[in-house]
Amino acid sequence: MIRQAALALVCLLSFTIFCSTVVAEPAAKPNFLFIFADDQSYATVHAFGNDEIRTPNLDRIVSAGTTFTHAYNMGSWSGAVCVASRTMINTGRFVWKAHKIYKSSEQEREAGRFWSEHLKKAGYRTYMTGKWHVRAKAEKAFDVTGHVRGGMPNQTSQGYNRPHEGKPDPWKPWDKSFGGFWKGGKHWSEVVADDAIGFLDDANKRDNPFFMYIAFNAPHDPRQSPKEYVDRYPLDKVHVPENYLPEYPHNAGMGCGRGPHPRRPRQVRQEGQYLHLLRRRPRPLGRPPWSPGQAEHVRPQPAGADDGHRARHREGQTA
Repeated sequence: MIRQAALALVCLLSFTIFCSTVVAEPAAKPNFLFIFADDQSYATVHAFGNDEIRTPNLDRIVSAGTTFTHAYNMGSWSGAVCVASRTMINTGRFVWKAHKIYKSSEQEREAGRFWSEHLKKAGYRTYMTGKWHVRAKAEKAFDVTGHVRGGMPNQTSQGYNRPHEGKPDPWKPWDKSFGGFWKGGKHWSEVVADDAIGFLDDANKRDNPFFMYIAFNAPHDPRQSPKEYVDRYPLDKVHVPENYLPEYPHNAGMGCGRGPHPRRPRQVRQEGQYLHLLRRRPRPLGRPPWSPGQAEHVRPQPAGADDGHRARHREGQTA
């Protein structure tokens, strides 16, 4: 859960979804590859004007597809926007109508009023892996599931309210002993990407159109990745935002919790350093570049290529 209103505000204002749509021949149904990032700000994509970050694959989606520049998350009935947004997405309801059925989401799914259930009825084979955070059974909502995760992994006190001026920072994003996204030995982003590639392999053997719900937990906290990718964004190269303030003036009125205040520029840069989670990803599906294996078979094929796919790929539709 997002425990501070400041982070909830980030989630509210910058909820980011990337969706690639595979377009079939006119007579066939399209395949849907829905790629979901958690807590990623629109300001952390190079193509949207951030010169500090390298996001070549996201940039390619932007250049080849459609970007909705005035799409906003509708908010939440709790401090964490994650639950509300995912309930809205999967039920097709506006925020307060989604709130009414939130606790009975499994009954909604059983009644066939979930996105995946509608597509099942239309003949789609459905797949899901990653963050779920919906009060319905993912294993029943989809035909095939991978690693279904909750809202966020375990937390450690070292990851919050840091760094303090004049004191060493106890948190290291690459330290696997903290658990978090490293729990199980492999970073969860890599696990999700591996599942997705396996799904594509499975779908390639079938005639059904597919719907894949690929939900990365990152870059939500805890913000972790290998050291070599953290090092790509040294603190002295991360800019302090123009609207930087040592302390938010309306803190008390909002009933907002307080971290180490007043905030120093170094602390703000440290928060901004989470860019390493959105590191350069040269392989399809946002596969982290340190992971083993190749994913060449996922790449779009030229029109007319006989690769076993019924569909001709066109990447880049963003929703």
